[in-house]
Amino acid sequence: MKKLFVAATLAFAAFAMACGNNPKNAVTVTEVGSTDENVERHASGQIAYIRIDSLMFNYDMYNDLSAAFETKVRQVEADLTSRARTFERNVSDFQTRAERGLMTRAEAAQQEENLQRQQQTLMTLHEQRRQELAEEEAVMTNRIMYSIEEYVKEFNHDYRYGMIITTSGGAPVINADPALDITSLILRGLNERYAQQK
Repeated sequence: MKKLFVAATLAFAAFAMACGNNPKNAVTVTEVGSTDENVERHASGQIAYIRIDSLMFNYDMYNDLSAAFETKVRQVEADLTSRARTFERNVSDFQTRAERGLMTRAEAAQQEENLQRQQQTLMTLHEQRRQELAEEEAVMTNRIMYSIEEYVKEFNHDYRYGMIITTSGGAPVINADPALDITSLILRGLNERYAQQK
């Protein structure tokens, strides 16, 4: 899950840095900051920021998709573990029967060949599942980032902010005026839109 968050953070940082520097007419914004306090600001050309870590961890879409993905990961791991245990039992059974002389050399050779095929199949399946999960995780991250990017564009369609950046994920924000923090506004809008889409 940490890889997912890091990938999502980096993707959003790239978006935020390219979010445009096209200020239009001055707009008075009455809700800014990390709380719901109303603070009037003359925002023409102003830069606002989003705390992407807080946004992601509180975005319902992120939480829903992450939970579903984690469930799938656990299911895949359980399936692969079960198959590996079955293979280990087959190997152990083969070794016991071979040591006790309960099979001919021809039978032992054939059984050994079967076990090698099973092992190869298991390794191939493991790699295939790993690739499928990685692809699914990438698609999930893209869906989340696309949703955030589209909402931020919609939110800032009138360019009330000349630029919206993020405070994490490699963006160069070390310190900023908390009144320019629009995380709660974006999060509220994202969650409301997501609830409607569900």
